[in-house]
Amino acid sequence: MKLMIAQTNPVWAEPTTNLEALESLCRLAVEAKVDLLALPELAFTGYNIFERLDALAEAIDGSIVTAVASLADKYGLYVLFGLAERRPNGELSNAAILIDDHGQHIATYDKRYLWDREHQFFTAGKESCVVDTRFGKLGLMICYDNEFPEVARELAQAGAQIILSPTANMLPNAERQVLQIRTRAIDNQCFVACINRSGVEESLHYCGNSIVAGPDGEVLGRLGLAPGTVIVDIDLARIDESRTHQDYLKDLRIFDGADL
Repeated sequence: MKLMIAQTNPVWAEPTTNLEALESLCRLAVEAKVDLLALPELAFTGYNIFERLDALAEAIDGSIVTAVASLADKYGLYVLFGLAERRPNGELSNAAILIDDHGQHIATYDKRYLWDREHQFFTAGKESCVVDTRFGKLGLMICYDNEFPEVARELAQAGAQIILSPTANMLPNAERQVLQIRTRAIDNQCFVACINRSGVEESLHYCGNSIVAGPDGEVLGRLGLAPGTVIVDIDLARIDESRTHQDYLKDLRIFDGADL
């Protein structure tokens, strides 16, 4: 699979403007024969929108998902992006949405580990998400989920070969983010990609440094602070190679009181 990470700096609270910019990214991805284009957390609204959520949160069949689905179908791309989703019961979730190359919505993941002010506005998700695609099993997590090893481990145990995490992480966390993503990859001997954003929203300075790590923790692609893209070829055979000498998931033991 050929993966493109788009580390964007969206215009705050202007989804129409940000969606217009998506088409040029789609063209770039097609020229590079990319299979999946991945964007950050809350990709088309900006992250620091808590006081604007009533206006900016959308249902899964709203204008943002509809527009992305149309472009995914037009360009024959899988597209992953973050969305402030309004659920049918009125609750809000910080979601990751996956659209396939025919414009079909095939997965929604609701962020399970909420950070800071998110607790006041979003309802935490309860379920992990692994989706089978023609280029492998994809697991989804979002931003603060990266910092809890249990999330990636649960996805790997459910068969995820590639874990993708739309993110809006801030300074001074760039190197910690890189270390955590590499660790999640090596611990689970799978591919892990963090799709972070750039720019500034009021007091929030985003740290960029989006990264794709391989099954042995190797850095396959990494960006700096500025907006940009990176394309990585993902060879799933690397997973079996990594597990030849030690297979952490197979050898994992769960201890209880009787083992102590």
